[in-house]
Amino acid sequence: MEYLLITIILRIIYQFNLFLLNAVVLLKKFKRGKKVVTADNFPDSKKMTVLFRMEPGSLGPDGAQYISEFCEFAQMQLRACSDAHIHWVIVPRTDKSLAEMEFQLSSKKLTSAKAGQYLAVFGQNFDDFEEQLEDNLEAIVNQYFGR
Repeated sequence: MEYLLITIILRIIYQFNLFLLNAVVLLKKFKRGKKVVTADNFPDSKKMTVLFRMEPGSLGPDGAQYISEFCEFAQMQLRACSDAHIHWVIVPRTDKSLAEMEFQLSSKKLTSAKAGQYLAVFGQNFDDFEEQLEDNLEAIVNQYFGR
């Protein structure tokens, strides 16, 4: 019971910290007179969907027990702190023949090169994007298990 309570409290704290971080970034842009683009005013049809298939084994030997709940949690965390032009979909990786990461725009699959071009429009580098995702997922795993 204590573990569950601590986990819930940590999730709330983490969400609040993400909210504050996003608020600071938006305030800085607003002060500079830049148009603030948020997930609310960026059209869904122009968002790139990033489908990430999470390996149950990355959660440890008992990962299969937690993977579905973890994917929901990770998706919520990534959506809370991501750029307005990205739509996250995190699912368990049950079929190893499918790619770990897939990109789509307007329901059409994109190659990694095309995804990189899309990110470049927003001043992002594809390799940095992948590295940031790995770092974020590692932090989310640690947060999920209360480490």
